[in-house]
Amino acid sequence: MMRILHLPARRAAIFGLFGLFGLLGLLAGAAQAAPATARVESTRGPGAADCPDTDALAAIVNDGLGRTAVVPAGAAGPETPRRIAVSFERAARGYAARVRMSGPNAGTRKVSNDGPGCGALASAVGVLLVVLLDSDDAAPAGTAPPVLAAGSTAPAPTAARPISADVAVGGGVAEGLVGGWSPALGLGGTLAYQRWAARLGGVWLPSKTSDYGPGRIEVGLAVARLALCPPAFGDRARWTLALCVQQQVGWMRGRGIDYDDNHVADRLWLATGVSIVAGGPLGRSVGWELEAGAVRVLRETRFVIGGVGTAFESDPFAFMTTLAFTTRVW
Repeated sequence: MMRILHLPARRAAIFGLFGLFGLLGLLAGAAQAAPATARVESTRGPGAADCPDTDALAAIVNDGLGRTAVVPAGAAGPETPRRIAVSFERAARGYAARVRMSGPNAGTRKVSNDGPGCGALASAVGVLLVVLLDSDDAAPAGTAPPVLAAGSTAPAPTAARPISADVAVGGGVAEGLVGGWSPALGLGGTLAYQRWAARLGGVWLPSKTSDYGPGRIEVGLAVARLALCPPAFGDRARWTLALCVQQQVGWMRGRGIDYDDNHVADRLWLATGVSIVAGGPLGRSVGWELEAGAVRVLRETRFVIGGVGTAFESDPFAFMTTLAFTTRVW
């Protein structure tokens, strides 16, 4: 049976609701008015302009904690027991951040991310700071927070991918492959796991024409190569240097011109070699690579003109240098 609430009872219920909302508001205001416990500062190196500045990083951390726990380093107000300095920088593949904290939970943490933008790294740094600040603030009174020695590193949440892939296109010069110096055009890709890399690509040497006897011989070469590169040296944010071992297989074509017996001949071409590869970033997802290598030809190639003689014979050793521009695809 439905009962009708009399006016005094309705008033009491309404006042009770207003009182409950007021209490909740006071509690929320008290939480928001709690003093900040840390000051944060963000610096961004070359190529890391899309990473958060000081104000944006403070907002990320405060949003994660649901309260104003950190303030920018230059903001007015009382001193805080902690100071946090975050330096973002561009790495060879992605971004990296170094987080230094003084006071409780003092120490240095490193976070990295291979993504094409800085958003994932900014989120990872925000999660790290939220965990550190929240765990320390929630510790029971009289207990000491975990402390790291200055300069040490601790595991941190990171969205870094151990595997990355790049594609490259470039050109250079070769000596001894199709006779003397000749231009070379290359296309390839690199699949890297942490600091190891496997490189797969192709090189095309346009036909080079040389005089021989009453006519000319035209020789061209197309090569596919696979290289394995052990861990590179150097600072990934600026440059790297690696030594690669490679195997090459190709197809060499020779053609006679202005002879009585002109014909085209194709030969299988095999070689091995080593190369030194230097590289570095040019922007968010592009970079450069300079490769210089020596080639040891495993299969001798000859083109003989009937009635004239050997018009071309491959050299046992050759050299190649290329400059390529790279872009990250994953």
